[in-house]
Amino acid sequence: MRLGLYILASIVLMAIVGGYIHTINPNDFGYDIGGIHIVLPIAIWVIIPMFILMLASLVHMMFYGAKNFFRFKKWENDSDNLNNALYWSILHEPKPHKFNLPKLRETASILQVSNIETVGTVDGVSEKLQSALNIISEIDKGECVDFREKKLANALSSSNKIVIKNQLNCLAKDENFAEEVLQNRDKYDNTVFEKALKIFSKKTTFPKAKKYSKIFTRDSFIKLISRVSRNNDLGLDTTILNEFITDLNKDLKCSDFLFIANVTKKQLSPDENLKLFKDYQTQYVKAETAYLYLLFDYEMIDKAGEYLDEHDPDDFMRFRALYDLKKTHTKYKITDLINIKHICNDS
Repeated sequence: MRLGLYILASIVLMAIVGGYIHTINPNDFGYDIGGIHIVLPIAIWVIIPMFILMLASLVHMMFYGAKNFFRFKKWENDSDNLNNALYWSILHEPKPHKFNLPKLRETASILQVSNIETVGTVDGVSEKLQSALNIISEIDKGECVDFREKKLANALSSSNKIVIKNQLNCLAKDENFAEEVLQNRDKYDNTVFEKALKIFSKKTTFPKAKKYSKIFTRDSFIKLISRVSRNNDLGLDTTILNEFITDLNKDLKCSDFLFIANVTKKQLSPDENLKLFKDYQTQYVKAETAYLYLLFDYEMIDKAGEYLDEHDPDDFMRFRALYDLKKTHTKYKITDLINIKHICNDS
């Protein structure tokens, strides 16, 4: 019952009872209270206990009303916390939440270390949970969700499964996003970075790729340089190539230098190419085979012999056999006798 209605009903009841008693006995009655003689109509003496009872009832109702109010507020706060905990678990970004009610704390606290996988659609959930479910649905469909628009850009970690999947979707939708990933390498998971680098290396030119040479991988570099043809050099020159080789030399293999040598053959004259790889072989041991290969390929047999003499007799055995054969059968080319794929032993 509402307090106002209760007070009004109590006053009306006291008025009715007091009025009825006054019509029966309008006389006064005196009583000593603490040495004070008080004289009041009999009707008032009857109403006084009712008034005291009303006040006691009001105090009782206000006490338990306040108690229930604060208990309800706890339920309300826990309900909001549960809603938030479910929201972040759906987004695979569980966060700690404090629950006031022991029973709820015993069960709902597990959400702070849990990710929720949804299957199908669900109706009747809160607007906040529905927004999280909509985000998951869009990402599962391959859409690129703008987390900044959703005010989640700084709330979700780069290692979040949902974030990674969404970023891969964005890479598939917008090739320009690949360079944004490269520019902010530390903000993206390695899976996203590798995918972005792969996409970038398929479309870019060497002048554009130059500023990212320090974060290029061996595979992405080989993918980029393999696109060079006689008709399109992609802006490759020896200066840019030297930068990539310097940054990647620890990862490059003997077979990679051979591959590069065959690419530069399309762009450089024999003298320029030999000079380039003569420098490389002095700096990088794995480039020695490529330099020797070019000497034979350009039919510079005497220089190849001199180079072999400078090394241990057990080195470059296949080339030594080819050298001996070339001295007597000049018609053979290196490609006739040696499979370039098997020259190096990268294992």
